[in-house]
Amino acid sequence: MKAYLSCDIGITRTENQDSVWAESFPDGVLALVCDGMGGMLNGSAASKIAVAAAEEYFCSKYTAGMETEEICELLRASAIEANLRVFDAAVRSNMASRMGTTLVGVFARNDFACIVNIGDSRAYLLPAEGGITQITTDHTVVQLLYEQGVIRAEERATHARRNELIRAVGVSRRVLCDTQQISLQPGDRLLLCSDGLYGMVSDERTETLCRTLPPEELPDACIAEANANGGKDNISVILLAQEAEAAQEKAQKAEAAQESEKTPEEAPEKPESET
Repeated sequence: MKAYLSCDIGITRTENQDSVWAESFPDGVLALVCDGMGGMLNGSAASKIAVAAAEEYFCSKYTAGMETEEICELLRASAIEANLRVFDAAVRSNMASRMGTTLVGVFARNDFACIVNIGDSRAYLLPAEGGITQITTDHTVVQLLYEQGVIRAEERATHARRNELIRAVGVSRRVLCDTQQISLQPGDRLLLCSDGLYGMVSDERTETLCRTLPPEELPDACIAEANANGGKDNISVILLAQEAEAAQEKAQKAEAAQESEKTPEEAPEKPESET
C-alpha cells in the first residue's frame, strides 16, 4: 500500500485547522486525518497534537507481522493516547480555551485494513469492481437523529445541526472510539477525508475522480473540486492504493502519452489512373 495525501485551507477559512499524516512500514502504511473543531479556540493545535501523538504511539509499539486484531487494538490505543494528549494540553492552559478535533486513522496492508474514528472525518472503501462505501459512522447529532428515525437519510447533509459532534478528541479525559477491520481485494482503494471534502463534493463525484485519475493526482484534484464548489472549510484527502496497481496505472498513462506523440505514417501516394 502507498499513501497519496494533500491538505488545503479552502476558500473561506482564515486558518487551516486540519492535519494529515502518512507513514510507510515494510508491510503496510499508517494514515491519519484530524480536523480541529472550529467552534473552539486552538483547533489547529488540537489537530496537530492529535496526529503527532497517534503517530508516535503507533510507531513506538508496532512490529512487522503483527496480527490483525493486535493492529486494531494498537490503532485504538493510539487514538486514546491522542485524546489524552489534547486534553492534557487544554488542562495545562488552565482551560482558557477548550481544544478538540476529529480523528480517523487507517493501517492497511494489501489484504486488510484496520480503521479507527472519532468525530465526523471519514474513511471510504472504493472496491476494484466499482462503487464507493462510507465505512466509518459519523459521531454527529444528525447521524444520531437519523439512527433514531427522527430524520431521513437525505436530510443529514442539510440539517441545521449537521456540524455538531457527539464525540471528539480532547474534549474530555475519556472518549469512545469505533474500531473495525475489513478485508481488501486486489485493486481496492481507501480514501480518508475531512468534512471539507464530502461537504462540498458528492460521494458519486469523488468516486468518478478516483476512477479516472492516477493516484498521485487524486488528492489535489479532490481539493480543487471542493474549492470550485465553494471551499467552505479546510480540506484533507488521503488515498491509499496498492503499489502494484499504482505502478500499472502510471505505466499505462506513459504508454498512452507515447502513443499520442507518434506521428501517423504518411499514406502512400495514390498512383494516377491510366487514361
